[in-house]
Amino acid sequence: MKIDDLKLFIKVIELGSFTAAANALDIPRANVSRRIGDLEKQLGTTLFHRTTRSLSLTNQGEAYKEELVKALDMLDAAHHNVATKSDVVRGVVKIGILPETHELLQPLLFAFLDKYPEVELDIRHINNAFNDMFPQGLDIAFHGGLLKDSDIVARKLIKLDRILVASPDYLTQSGKINELGTLHQRDCICFRWPGGSIDNVWHFDGENITVSPKIVCDSVGFIKRAVMSHRGIGFLPNIYVKKEIEQGQLVTLLPELTPIEEHGWLLHTQAKTLTQTCRLMIDHLVTEIPKVF
Repeated sequence: MKIDDLKLFIKVIELGSFTAAANALDIPRANVSRRIGDLEKQLGTTLFHRTTRSLSLTNQGEAYKEELVKALDMLDAAHHNVATKSDVVRGVVKIGILPETHELLQPLLFAFLDKYPEVELDIRHINNAFNDMFPQGLDIAFHGGLLKDSDIVARKLIKLDRILVASPDYLTQSGKINELGTLHQRDCICFRWPGGSIDNVWHFDGENITVSPKIVCDSVGFIKRAVMSHRGIGFLPNIYVKKEIEQGQLVTLLPELTPIEEHGWLLHTQAKTLTQTCRLMIDHLVTEIPKVF
């Protein structure tokens, strides 16, 4: 009985399917099914109820999980104690980053690699951390704005100051904007939150405006490019558009308004599923990102 197979059993439970566990571990789904089947044969019992639509633990599987989690926690603690006394940190960390953020994050990720040269980074662009984290098997992912009710752990990183922006060409074509109340008459480009709702009520200190979206998208990067393509007005985090404003590609609208406070988050799986390398990366990002932004 291999420890990796025991951890695979726990991973399947945490992620809810053989497919999600396969994606998380970068192994074929058939491999997961075979290894769980072999584990059941060794134990002489069925651990999962399997249907075409769902996967759930049997009574024996539930009892086995409870005892196994305790044993694996003790094993991981022992490994951690040894690893912390070693100068060598190695392993793969899978990170999901949002569009338009790679230039901001690269120096911090490279600094971690310089400190731990045996570590490998698997970096993927994502549109929605909550939707993409398990299917892509990510250890860590970045998210901005509202949180979705989930088993994923969220760590607050920075405050996101959103601002109203448009391209100079759009303003030339449609006219300047002098009052917040006139935005509902303009083409606006709105974000779709992870839960599916549309961010078409833009909140400011003491004043809100409901806009009629011309375009809706769950990608901040797409919204930014649409605004730069003169398609309308966006309400975007300042860190995403700071360079374009400085270069004159975008213009800040109604800068005297103060938007309500929102935050950027670092999402990761439950602590018991994280490797020591992932924990070190999380600590690094949580410490360093607030210094930069």
